[in-house]
Amino acid sequence: MEIELIKTLLDHGAYLASQSKLRASIFSDEGADLYRLLKDAHDKYESDLKPDDLYSIWLSKNPVATTSEINDFRDSIDDLKKAETITPAIAGDVIESLWRREIGRDIANIGINMSEGDTSALLKLQSLLEKISGSYMPDEFGDPTTDNIYELLAETSDENRWKFNIETLSRHVYGIGPSEFGIVFARPETGKSAFLISIVAGPNGFCQQGAKVLYLGNEEKTTRTKLRAIQACAGMSRQQIADHPDLAMAKYQSIKDRLIMKDIQEWDLDTINSYCEKIKPDVLLIDQADKVTITGNYNSSHERLRELYRSLRELAKRHDCALIGVSQASAEADGKTRVDFSMLEGSKTGKAAEADLIIGIGRASSSDDNEPDNRRFINISKNKLSGFHGYVIAMIEPEVSRYSE
Repeated sequence: MEIELIKTLLDHGAYLASQSKLRASIFSDEGADLYRLLKDAHDKYESDLKPDDLYSIWLSKNPVATTSEINDFRDSIDDLKKAETITPAIAGDVIESLWRREIGRDIANIGINMSEGDTSALLKLQSLLEKISGSYMPDEFGDPTTDNIYELLAETSDENRWKFNIETLSRHVYGIGPSEFGIVFARPETGKSAFLISIVAGPNGFCQQGAKVLYLGNEEKTTRTKLRAIQACAGMSRQQIADHPDLAMAKYQSIKDRLIMKDIQEWDLDTINSYCEKIKPDVLLIDQADKVTITGNYNSSHERLRELYRSLRELAKRHDCALIGVSQASAEADGKTRVDFSMLEGSKTGKAAEADLIIGIGRASSSDDNEPDNRRFINISKNKLSGFHGYVIAMIEPEVSRYSE
């Protein structure tokens, strides 16, 4: 039956009808070789094929084949010539059945990997199940992008985003919304965490706007971060909170149920994914993203970071939440007010390629008079959301973990 199926697929229309279900692994070794040839030929020439076409293509790809190899392949082509074609509808059903078996094998292999301790296998299984969730035999291409102008406008509208509560910033970049991925980076002690705390817990921040925010911390303990969030919400210093804790908690009560913090040292992407399934956040913050564990073998750290950031982008889309990851800036950004994504630590292009929005926070070099300079230069070096590229100046208020104009 296999050779008859290959003969049927020489017809370009029959090939296109089953293209999304075809893979070399549903055939034997000999059939897989013929399938790969006809697939390449269909994709390139977009026309019906003949057995001799496959023979000519094979010869061109194997110029140093031995006489024995040529004779063996010639025998396969002769068998193909003698074969009958299958009715297209029946051929489609046969391919569907073979495809189903392959899905079963894929799931079984993933199960074996899980039993052997492969922590990345769960995410692979979930991705596979999502792909076939519509039915056992899905349309792998899914529905085309809508032409409904109102849906398109709503999807990309600022009304669909959580607004940044730093007015100088929001005038140029309104905010960030579902399935959008942003990166915030700066040198140590510049105010990365304070920036996140300010935009979610400060006045008119994401939480006051009604967002459910999940803050995952794998650097400093989130007990400290939570206290800073209370400071930002209440506008009180740590000492003022210590003197009047009831007042601070009364003010914090307005966002208490919408801000969840969790320490995630040693967590991997599978664990984060499962926790997001439980919490279902509108906004996910990961401080710091580079430290999230990702399984796999990588030739270098920048390859690992590229795959990590690609997976984080997919995480935002899977949970339909806004995701902001915190990263370090390289030493090149020391004392710089203007910073761009070329100063990201580790993988520069690899990390930046996955983001919709990249915010780099710069600060001036320390002055000799030892007076603190609380100016922060918020640089937008990548922006798919509004198109603005440039910088705005804001003031950091360290005592209350806020950014203001």
